Amino acid sequence: MISRSTSSTNLEGTTISQVQGNIEFRNVYFSYLSRPEIPILSGFFLSVPARKTVALVGRNGSGKSSIIPLMERFYDPTLGEVLLDGENIKNLKVEWLRSQIGLVTQEPALLSLSIRENIAYGRFATFDQIEEAAKTAHAHGFISSLEKGYETQVGRAGMALTDEQKIKISIARAVLSSPSILLLDEVTGGLDFEAEKAVQGALDVLMLGRSTIIIARRLSLIKHADYIAVMEEGHLVEMGTHDELLNLDGLYAELLRCEEATKLPKRMPTKNSRERKSLQFEDPPISQNFQESSSPKMAKSPSLQRTHGMLQFWRSDTTRNSHDSPKDRSPPPEQTTDNGIPLVATERAPSIKRHDSFEMELPNLPKVDIHPIQRQSSKNAGPDSPISPLLTSDPKNERSHSQTFSRPQSERDDTSSEQSEPDELQHHKPPSFWRLAALSIAEWPYALLGTIGAAIFGSFNPLLAYTIALTVSAYYQIEVSDMRHEVNRWCLFIVGMGVITVLVNWLQHFYFGIMGEKMTERIRRMMFSAMLRNEAGWFDKEENSADTLSMRLANDATFVRAAFSNRLSIFIQDTAAISVALLIGMLLGWRVALVALATLPVLVISAIAQVIQPEGFLVCSIISLSP
Repeated sequence: MISRSTSSTNLEGTTISQVQGNIEFRNVYFSYLSRPEIPILSGFFLSVPARKTVALVGRNGSGKSSIIPLMERFYDPTLGEVLLDGENIKNLKVEWLRSQIGLVTQEPALLSLSIRENIAYGRFATFDQIEEAAKTAHAHGFISSLEKGYETQVGRAGMALTDEQKIKISIARAVLSSPSILLLDEVTGGLDFEAEKAVQGALDVLMLGRSTIIIARRLSLIKHADYIAVMEEGHLVEMGTHDELLNLDGLYAELLRCEEATKLPKRMPTKNSRERKSLQFEDPPISQNFQESSSPKMAKSPSLQRTHGMLQFWRSDTTRNSHDSPKDRSPPPEQTTDNGIPLVATERAPSIKRHDSFEMELPNLPKVDIHPIQRQSSKNAGPDSPISPLLTSDPKNERSHSQTFSRPQSERDDTSSEQSEPDELQHHKPPSFWRLAALSIAEWPYALLGTIGAAIFGSFNPLLAYTIALTVSAYYQIEVSDMRHEVNRWCLFIVGMGVITVLVNWLQHFYFGIMGEKMTERIRRMMFSAMLRNEAGWFDKEENSADTLSMRLANDATFVRAAFSNRLSIFIQDTAAISVALLIGMLLGWRVALVALATLPVLVISAIAQVIQPEGFLVCSIISLSP
């Protein structure tokens, strides 16, 4: 996974020379990887004309918030396609696509940098351009009032600024990028009236001449949108202007009445039963019964359930020009009420009409489980090696979630058993020594000094044995003076070896330690970069949670150091000891040295068995003691 290239820097794909801004969601099915059994979008159609503003509204859990990650290609649809100027966005370069999109959210992502750096983040812009963008976003006034102006540090996550100021900085960032498409996600949802009014003025300037998609819960803010699309359980159920949808008296009108009911004063006298029914929502906590249920079907308030009239949706031509407005997609203008009384058609007939029965006339597409392979691989994952699979995976075998989503059910069923075995083998594959060596090439000066220290330290063991033998032989001297002289000489030699041993031992561990730390830091950076290159759906897996990934960043790189740096030091030390011992043996008596050399394989095997055998006894003891 470390070697895997990110899709955003992939040179493959096309670009559009002149972006008009026609956006179309065509028969889109989608569910999140963490909850594949819960459909978010089911046969979703939406057309956003160029340079028009479309607001998406609906109850919580209707699927409107999933439009933004699909448009940004954080996720890919399970089925269907998303088009930009008639081109499937899967065929476009991700980096280029995201450069054409400006995103402003209720909680903007600000870095712990200055205001100037946050506005210009990721772009080369002069100070005049940054200042002009801030003026357009109505942010120049409060920035100039700060002591350090544009060099003011925003603090961690923008804690030094108010919500209004953070949103204005985010708008200035979007103005500076000059996107063709603008995505607004609940921008003013958490602001008070005065701040909301100021931010809305900046947004109105930003939306001019751009295709805009607004995700909104406060319906009073999107009355002037060119089109309003109403979603329910992943479907588009109504679309039109504010007046058209009010005349339609459908879900949009129902939601608007409920929002107005929450603003009424408590215990306000009512005049009729309809008004008394609306007053059930005067308390804000009660109005929050639109919260998403844990079940696939969303729990609705009884007061909001539609018991009369359902919807029917026509789609005659899915290949119609994306420049057509939603008006061109509308069904015939006839409308009837629940009692059969015809309604007067508006000037612009809405695209969705009310009938006595509910029916979605969409292509019969199979309900498929889109994530069997991911769940199977996650169940089979359980590597024995402490080294992370990030270091052992083959980048050729990595598949994006979009490829998995686009595969038909039969193909996935046929290959699920074949995929599980290679994945399991891949997880159990031990890390390559040569790959670890390649990762440490940058630290070759430290490795060289550490190798010198390890080789000298390892050679002292056979030299010490030979020196002790010479010391013992000195006691066989006939003359006492000669014996004392020889013994003193070899004793001083041993003392000198002890002093040198301390120095070379420090040299070995110090420089191999530096080598290991630098390699650990590099691998940790590579692992973190590889994690960030994954699709958003990769983080939905349970084994890729934030806690698990943090633990892997902390532990796996340390395991690599133990597997390579420490073992390399011991290997060089032992190799030097064996080489010097054989050299001394060959010089003193080559026949005896060859006999000793013949026993070396036996010694190696016994050493390995000595390490393995206690582990076997430990496993047997655990099994025998387990209930």
